Amino acid sequence: MEDNRPTLAQYFVEQVCPDNKFLEEMNNVIPWWEIENWFNKEVVKKNSKVGRPAYPTIMMFKIHLLQQWYNLSDREAEFQISDRLSFRKFLGLSIEDRVPDATTIENFRHFLESRNAHKVLAQVLDNYFCKIGLIKKEGNLVDATFLRSKGKPHSDEEKNFDIDAQFGHKGYGYSATVNMDKDSKLIRKTVVTSAEILDFQSTDDVLIGDEKKVYADRGYDPARKLLEIKHPNTEFIIMHKRKRGKKGEPTPNLNVFKQEANKKCARIRARVEHAFGIMKFVFGFQRLRYVGLERVTAKFNSLVIAYNFARLGFLLRNQGITA
Repeated sequence: MEDNRPTLAQYFVEQVCPDNKFLEEMNNVIPWWEIENWFNKEVVKKNSKVGRPAYPTIMMFKIHLLQQWYNLSDREAEFQISDRLSFRKFLGLSIEDRVPDATTIENFRHFLESRNAHKVLAQVLDNYFCKIGLIKKEGNLVDATFLRSKGKPHSDEEKNFDIDAQFGHKGYGYSATVNMDKDSKLIRKTVVTSAEILDFQSTDDVLIGDEKKVYADRGYDPARKLLEIKHPNTEFIIMHKRKRGKKGEPTPNLNVFKQEANKKCARIRARVEHAFGIMKFVFGFQRLRYVGLERVTAKFNSLVIAYNFARLGFLLRNQGITA
């Protein structure tokens, strides 16, 4: 007769493991079936010559998420999974199970990058969030954040040279523009460019097409008229910018109406700064680990997916919505 009782090691992981409520919540709220179905249909089958990974795809994707939430390199991820019982529990590994090494983790990351998986998966998840009623489409926030390059503008070492990065007003690196749902604070779309590209120049690329209202700061004012022409069904609420006065005269202040409109817009669009703050100060994403636009885009999209999952847990917990 088969003995189904848990082993001592299994009991240790389940009972003695410190209760990491965040990872437990993520395991419960993330739609793993949607992700697994997408991987099986769009990634594995279309690339059958490559073969399936040695480890389950979902487990490798969970490791990829852990790297975003805890700011872990490939080697750090290998060590932390071996060392932390809460990570093993999240991944479904017992104490006896072998942990993927740093090379395996790196190869899976390259596997995702080579198939543009982050961008397509983000669209799949956006459809899922809309389907379960989290995204109301009542208003969207557009804003950009600076990503400091790992590389240097001038270097004799090839590994330290980032050919795609450029200087912007905040430094040498990239600019990441996001389109966030106003009410849920879920990020719906992203565009990453070199830092020399001004914020307003990426606005049209980051729009989805179903926005009723778009809120943005005064840096997007130069694109206001063009956006209104190209998207007549969308109301663009952009903070007003003071116009320069005549030569030798001070810049005149905005009238009271425009000042009040700016205050109202600023209160709403500040929500997107909360997301950037979580990525940079909670997840620890202060500086890029990679060079090149393709890898930087994949990294930022991975970070956005990880942020959206963390936000998903908050929404389901506090609004009583069932996934």
